[in-house]
Amino acid sequence: MNPRLAISDTARWATAVLQRAGLTDEDADVVAQNLAYAESRGTASHGFIRLPVYLERVEKGGINASHAPSTLWDLGAVVALDGDAGPGAATAVHAVRLAITRARESGIGCVLVSNANHFGAAAFYSEMIADEGMIGVVCCNTDRAMCAPGGGEAVLGTNPLTIALPSSAEDRPILDMATSEVSYGRVLVAAAAGQSIPTGWAVDDAGRATESSADALRGALLPAAGPKGFGLAFMIDALVALGGAKTSPFVSPLHGDASLPQELGHFFLALRGPDDAADESEEAIRSLVEELRRSRLPSSPAVLFPGEPELMRRRDNHGTFPASIELVESIQSIAERYAVPAPMLP
Repeated sequence: MNPRLAISDTARWATAVLQRAGLTDEDADVVAQNLAYAESRGTASHGFIRLPVYLERVEKGGINASHAPSTLWDLGAVVALDGDAGPGAATAVHAVRLAITRARESGIGCVLVSNANHFGAAAFYSEMIADEGMIGVVCCNTDRAMCAPGGGEAVLGTNPLTIALPSSAEDRPILDMATSEVSYGRVLVAAAAGQSIPTGWAVDDAGRATESSADALRGALLPAAGPKGFGLAFMIDALVALGGAKTSPFVSPLHGDASLPQELGHFFLALRGPDDAADESEEAIRSLVEELRRSRLPSSPAVLFPGEPELMRRRDNHGTFPASIELVESIQSIAERYAVPAPMLP
């Protein structure tokens, strides 16, 4: 059985390491909290396994530790920012706060970010917006990892999309999905552990279905629901292009040359209605969830709303997460390199 680490202790350790690498205290904390958020929801693919590549990119310059985001254009409710190649999570939090401010003024706030880096777990940002009583919509592009239906090589990113509703955090519906059949991170985790993957997740570099995670990384992921996932990914690239970002085929890979900024695009939308409509909207969502519950087949254990499995894991993890052998070894190596004592193993 994998050891369980305390999420808060590991986040504090990651913050200290990122500070040693050159990030400001605030930026280091934001990046670490995003990784911790992913672990708390049981999505290890976006958790502390991502720390080594972030550290390498800070050290080699692909992540600009002294970034200063600037405004490209401002139409009031819609703003475009240049992220100045900063840490993706730090740039994203800056953009989210601006989107929330504009939504308070106009009912809607949309912020597009170009020249950005990988920002980690997308739902971290849609939940920030939902915590302010607004609907949060967040998406971004990634480097190419997914083939088109009928195509044999990677051309689009996994281009995730998340929508969070402004109900209480304990029972909040959240859509959080890659537009590929599975996130790239899950294949990375499988490959690191030498595990196979289900047929239907990916193809190899010859376009053939594969169960080899290593071959999948050399090939391409398949789009979720075929042309539907592909269409969503394509349109997310189009959305971020409006803000001046490069599209998936032309950005720098996260696991490529660490000295190069990725030049990704991020999209943040905060949407609110009048205050006196909030209760009616929440009641409509509660009624929808009740109808879902009633639709359960006798043979099914439960019918869950979007994001409920992650909420259940967050409730049940008791502030800890299971650390794979590969992650434990990575933490120990990083701790030694940066002279920051590793979080206590049980």
